[in-house]
Amino acid sequence: MRSDTPVRLDEVGQLPVVLNPVEAGRMLGLGRTTTYRLLRQGSFPVPVLRVGRSWRIPTMGILAHLGLEAFADSGGCSRCGARSNHGMEGES
Repeated sequence: MRSDTPVRLDEVGQLPVVLNPVEAGRMLGLGRTTTYRLLRQGSFPVPVLRVGRSWRIPTMGILAHLGLEAFADSGGCSRCGARSNHGMEGES
């Protein structure tokens, strides 16, 4: 799929735990050039992880930024088995 194609709501449940910059930019409606410029400037609108020379953007941060907390707080990624920390305060 092209990087300038908007993400459909039915795709959200199939997202991996972390996104590469092109996928994350697509979620936010940003082009490739703008996405990488914002990453280099430290101005990307959600928290990012730098792994060596690669950027990784947590999907939960993107969903929360977009106001899709219902997806972000629904228990995590159904495909990978990851869980959110929602409701786990005080547990060790």
